[in-house]
Amino acid sequence: MIGREKNKYIKLKFCIFLVLIGLALFVLFENRHAIMNIKIEQVLNFIEKRGTFSSLIYLGIYVIKPFFLIIPTNIIAIAGGMMFGPVKGFILTMIGFFITGTIAFFISRLLGRDFVEGLLGKRMLRLDENLEHNGFKILFLLRLPPILPYDPLSYACGFTKVSYRSFIIASLLGVMPETICYSILGKNFDKPFSPEFIIPIIILILGLLFSKKIMNKRKKID
Repeated sequence: MIGREKNKYIKLKFCIFLVLIGLALFVLFENRHAIMNIKIEQVLNFIEKRGTFSSLIYLGIYVIKPFFLIIPTNIIAIAGGMMFGPVKGFILTMIGFFITGTIAFFISRLLGRDFVEGLLGKRMLRLDENLEHNGFKILFLLRLPPILPYDPLSYACGFTKVSYRSFIIASLLGVMPETICYSILGKNFDKPFSPEFIIPIIILILGLLFSKKIMNKRKKID
């Protein structure tokens, strides 16, 4: 009896989530022509002209980002450097990472682990076990490469036993190096042959290689 009630509750939460996603997709579909005609320069100019509200609009992108996984994090971070400069852009982007990670994490907690474990099986259980014992270190290494999508990993972590505190601290520390690079890249985007543009790219590549090497070592040990 209890099992049936639990399954009904899981299905209800999943249905609510599907309805929200469906509404979001409907809005996108209804405005598809306007969205396809939008250029990145128009978006940046619109935000920059909002004055004191520009920072809030920029952070607002991170609020909706978990619901639209097609929005690339690195592009937003580079845009932050272009609009606000490397220092303010870095600070706002880190706040944005905190916001979007927190939302995705707790949305997945709301849906519950049972449904996801039933959907993904052993793959989910294996991730759960690894994060339970070495959650902080593994999360940090997973966040370090600049190619892994931010929100899907946040959703995955929400389904595991890793604590929110470990999740958010490891996530922010892991994305900090690439965020610094993206902010500097954004500021110098119009100078592609300058040291300020080339050095951050080199650092991003080195970070990717370093993280890959560490993860390969962990696989051999395991």
